[in-house]
Amino acid sequence: MNAQLTIPCSRASAKRGKRVFRQSALRRSAATIALLAGVFGLTASADEPKTNGWPDVSITPSVQYISVKGDQDQFRANQWVHDGWTYGVDSATLQQSLSKDTTLDFTGRAISDGDYKLTLDVTKKDVGFVRAGFSQYRKYSDTTGGYFQPFSVPSFTLPGDFALNVGKIYADIGLTLPNLPVFILGYERDYRTGQQSLLEWGSVTEGTTTRKIYPSYQNVDEHVDIIKFGVTHDIKSVHVDNQFRYEYYKTDTTKKDGSVDLNTATSKTTTIKEEYNHDAFYNTFRMDSHLNNKVYWSLGYLFTTLDGNAGVAVSTPPPLVATSKNWATQVVNNNLSSHLLSFNMLFGPFSGFNIYAGVQAEFTDTDGYTDALLTQGIAATTTNKIHSSNNKQSFEETLGVRYNKIAFTTLYAEARWTEQSIDLNERETENAAPDFQRQTDTGVVRQDYRVGFNTAPVRRLTLSGQYRYAFYHNDYNNNVDTELGYPAFINLQDFETDEVMGKVTWRACSKLTAAFTYRYVDTDITTGTDAVPAITPGGQVTSGRYNANIYSVSATLTPISRLYLTGLLSLQDTCTTSYNNNSPAVAAYRGNVYTVISTLGYALDKKTDATLEYSYSSASDITGKDANGLPLGADYRATGIIAGLARKINDHTLVRVRYGWYQYDDAASGGANNYTAQLVSANCTLRF
Repeated sequence: MNAQLTIPCSRASAKRGKRVFRQSALRRSAATIALLAGVFGLTASADEPKTNGWPDVSITPSVQYISVKGDQDQFRANQWVHDGWTYGVDSATLQQSLSKDTTLDFTGRAISDGDYKLTLDVTKKDVGFVRAGFSQYRKYSDTTGGYFQPFSVPSFTLPGDFALNVGKIYADIGLTLPNLPVFILGYERDYRTGQQSLLEWGSVTEGTTTRKIYPSYQNVDEHVDIIKFGVTHDIKSVHVDNQFRYEYYKTDTTKKDGSVDLNTATSKTTTIKEEYNHDAFYNTFRMDSHLNNKVYWSLGYLFTTLDGNAGVAVSTPPPLVATSKNWATQVVNNNLSSHLLSFNMLFGPFSGFNIYAGVQAEFTDTDGYTDALLTQGIAATTTNKIHSSNNKQSFEETLGVRYNKIAFTTLYAEARWTEQSIDLNERETENAAPDFQRQTDTGVVRQDYRVGFNTAPVRRLTLSGQYRYAFYHNDYNNNVDTELGYPAFINLQDFETDEVMGKVTWRACSKLTAAFTYRYVDTDITTGTDAVPAITPGGQVTSGRYNANIYSVSATLTPISRLYLTGLLSLQDTCTTSYNNNSPAVAAYRGNVYTVISTLGYALDKKTDATLEYSYSSASDITGKDANGLPLGADYRATGIIAGLARKINDHTLVRVRYGWYQYDDAASGGANNYTAQLVSANCTLRF
């Protein structure tokens, strides 16, 4: 028998007790907020009340469980969530008026799998604001390498849970006094830390066959600290904006490239350690104004300077072979200086025409220097000094016109031209003796034209279409080249693209809307080379072609007020061919990618809603021959179904539950990446 102690009290005294408790808690919160606001001059005046009513507060605690049968890493990489139990606060908000013209807004999120988000905004009208925040999420990666069926071990997977923590911390202070410039001072730190799998796979050898299928990974420690200062002001009709930004960037990565010999059951791992940091300054100045109701102009200038330093160390464990390389840099330095200027104008409307034009010029110089030690194979160490410099001049022009004098119709056309001149100088010495030198002048010409229309000829029908033609020409002239062969024997590369897009939107009635979109893309790649003995006879070849037909159909149906259904079907029919140099290992790529997304919602009653989400995607375009090379492309089926139920208990409480089922079949990995997963989650939103 359980004893209970009951303290009798009247209903009135109970209400008074609750009110006193709430007021006490509110006073403590308001005191903390007032202290923060007071530091930045955002406190209320003495004759203003401290608060204007109770704060608007909501909190949503949640819990979720996911079970995975199969490749857990692939599930995490696809869905960006961790399996097993996760719990926390899915969402929390607080909105409060601190005074007549001062507001506080807070949002938060904290989930046990490393998903966090906090934001705070205190604003006083015509005085300023304080904004701060923190966010972090986890990005997972699968650690399974390539797949080669003839091997006795056709695929490999690294042990461990590979994930990157990606986050941001920021704080901004702003002054927005009337009739004065707006000043904003801010600090921001972005970072990435953790482990990440790579697609630079290592070698696996069995018999006399070697294939690059062994998984590699890297440890990442990367962050950037940013200080920002901005000023904006209106001088009569001219808006002036200047933004300054200082950036200190640093990264420290350690790559692990493994290789396996199945003949001897041995393996070794090459370690590549890379360090890099730079100081960068950016300043953007912009002015814009409406001269009158038909002429608008804008002017912008960006100045950038960067000073960077790096270090690289490549360590290959014994036994060393002739191709083994160990690098150890003593000095790596990189400098950049850039000026970018743009000017734009808009005219119109004149008799239904709006005309816009713009020009942009860029001048960028970069310079890099490396002093490194190289040990190749079992040879003695040599001192290699590498220097490169790059001078780039670029000009871009834009001209466009829109015509809207035709009823319910807009016609438009646009053209863009780019001319670039790039001078690249490279040289290397080995033990103080000239070893390599190349001077390359690159000329780039780009042309991009497009015309299109938007029209609604009848009330329920909307049509739009566009045609685009693009031509990119790259001309390479090697004035000095002490080493014949790749890549210097390439003297030109052209990309020519035709693209057509059309869309039809039909509003059959108030309950049904459907849209059909079609896009066709065709790109031809032409490569020109010099004649190099035993490599190429020279001349021009069609080195590649990309062709794609992309179809999509979407619809929204609401047959009754309590039911809605949305759906999207997409099909991408793509084909890529390349100049294969008579190699059976290089095959044409052709395949289809299907995507289906659908959502069903139904209101069971005034307080209960049910939803059903379905997604499906597939690709079946494996090409290549196992005997000559690795299979290319993808061959997978991915299905997801999520059912949800939401129940409004009262005006302050909303409960949601969800069940999800996922299946992923990947024939390209020989089934190594397959998984089936189930999800169950529940959360409750409480409003005060």
